[in-house]
Amino acid sequence: MPDWFYDLPIYIASVMMLMVCNAVSLLGYWFYTRDLIRIDNREIVTKVVWQTVLYFSTVFIAFWIVTTWNNLGDLKQTTIREANTVAMLYHDLNSLPTDQRVMLEKKLSSYLDSVVNDEYKSLAGGHENQTTNARYNELASAIYNYQPDVTLASELRYNRILLHLSQLSDYREERLSYLDGSLSGPMLIFFLTMIMVGCFWTGFIETRSFRFTLFIIISQNLIMGSSSWLILEMDKPFEGQFSVTNAPFITIQKEINLAATTVVNDKSSVYSTK
Repeated sequence: MPDWFYDLPIYIASVMMLMVCNAVSLLGYWFYTRDLIRIDNREIVTKVVWQTVLYFSTVFIAFWIVTTWNNLGDLKQTTIREANTVAMLYHDLNSLPTDQRVMLEKKLSSYLDSVVNDEYKSLAGGHENQTTNARYNELASAIYNYQPDVTLASELRYNRILLHLSQLSDYREERLSYLDGSLSGPMLIFFLTMIMVGCFWTGFIETRSFRFTLFIIISQNLIMGSSSWLILEMDKPFEGQFSVTNAPFITIQKEINLAATTVVNDKSSVYSTK
């Protein structure tokens, strides 16, 4: 869906989906009353509507709701793991000798700062942030170019740093893979087509009362429209009302800044005592 759809307030987006579904259903109702009512005995179409359309819409919509909800939950867990990996990487870097640690910590802090302040704004717009990508590449290059001391402890420490960097790369790649959502390209066309077909067939209902017929159509489309809105909203997890935020990274950034401030204060206390 276009990015402007995810910027709409809940009530506007949901009402828009309901209006579209109702418009398609009323088109189906007009087609039915104009052409098909002359050859239909009001039993065949009713069976088609209730046995095919409603069964299909129930299964189809339930499947996509479960799928998108699971994807949303998986992304939240991946984001938390990625943020925690940044914290573990910082603690490992903090154990390096001072002259070698400062540069790597600055690279990591610069990357984390870009994730918090730059990347999620770009993800909300539907694209990656090149500044954040560049800072991650700088961090990875600095770690790969680091030369540990020729001691077993230094090599083990460096291997642990490489392991956390690899985990960070995996989590980051997994997190960014959710950017386009599951409903994109042909899959989005298929989804919208199936919803519109369901709404169209919902209009193939005729009762003795036009008001009651209209009530049934609107009731069915309330389910179809609101469910479609929910699926489309959750499918783009960095946009819309159900977006996954950068809160885990902000928490880790505060912890790292607090730890860095504590270390500086401790060193100042030692120097003042001397």
